[in-house]
Amino acid sequence: MIYWVALNMVEGLKPIHKTSLLKAFGSPEKVFRSGEMELSSVPEIKPDMAYRIAHFDLKTAELECRHASKLGIELANLEESKYPALLKNIPDPPLVLYVKGTILSDEPAVALVGSRKATPYGLNVTQFLTHDLAAVGVTIVSGLARGIDARAHNAALQSGARTIAILGSGVNVIYPSEHKSLAENISKQGAVISEFPLGTPPNRENFPIRNRIISGLSHAVVIVEASRKSGSLITARMAAEQGREVLAVPGSIFNESSQGSNLLIKDGAALVQSWRDIVENLPEQLSRHIYSRVQNEGSGDSELTELEKAVVSSLSFEEPRHVDQVAVKAGLAARELLGALVSLELKNYVSQMHGKQYIRLK
Repeated sequence: MIYWVALNMVEGLKPIHKTSLLKAFGSPEKVFRSGEMELSSVPEIKPDMAYRIAHFDLKTAELECRHASKLGIELANLEESKYPALLKNIPDPPLVLYVKGTILSDEPAVALVGSRKATPYGLNVTQFLTHDLAAVGVTIVSGLARGIDARAHNAALQSGARTIAILGSGVNVIYPSEHKSLAENISKQGAVISEFPLGTPPNRENFPIRNRIISGLSHAVVIVEASRKSGSLITARMAAEQGREVLAVPGSIFNESSQGSNLLIKDGAALVQSWRDIVENLPEQLSRHIYSRVQNEGSGDSELTELEKAVVSSLSFEEPRHVDQVAVKAGLAARELLGALVSLELKNYVSQMHGKQYIRLK
């Protein structure tokens, strides 16, 4: 493991450089046993890179492994059986994964990613899709970012599903910092993963690199909400390059946060209106397995009372409504309304937003 960690820690090497070195020399150990001239003979490796490799102190990697062990972080290199098989098959897989939680070869797994500045509509859709995917045994993968990513992780946790967060920093450097408790909960019900050495800060250039892991660990990638310049579109591009299915949720033509996802659909991404649209685009064996667990179109839905139906019909899928507004629209007293809202939340028909506002999920 020491040589794997060492090669992963050499500064200035991008995934493509590490992959080229492995192909050229066969193993990380042979890379470090080679001289600068040999290393420089690899087309992608420049002299300054060869110098850093040849002069890298392996004791640094030993200390890294000890530090990870003390923090309860598991390491998995590319040749180990515990390394996720799906990720191993992408063109430039990470040499080493730092994992807080449990490593599994998740089947099926779907990535839900999108805007950090998510609209109520985007958050609503994410909650809705995640809950239904969780109900049929799908692992939810995302990037722990604000907005859509965080909602996907939280919804998965609430549904009792396994969820995986991929970081653009060291696994012991949670970004954004307000998601520390979320990351801790994810590690107990799934895994928090990074390829970056411990202590690596969340530098801007790290996030496009980590995006290939989000798509690489998933059988399909769903873009829920994205502007034309969204980083989620990088994930979509990488997913396509890796042979993964790319899907997108349609949004308003007047909303900038949906322009990128709408363009994906225009360019051929599958349109998502429900969990079934996603499952239909998974590999046939996985899709067939999921459908075998679903008895009929309405499986998992609870019957609604007439009172609950009135409350649901008074809510919007796109704009949160205050309880007072819902009470007037549904013609209900406060006590009746609040009781119905609690019941509907448990049945995942509505979600409470800030300031006693509710939004419809189904």
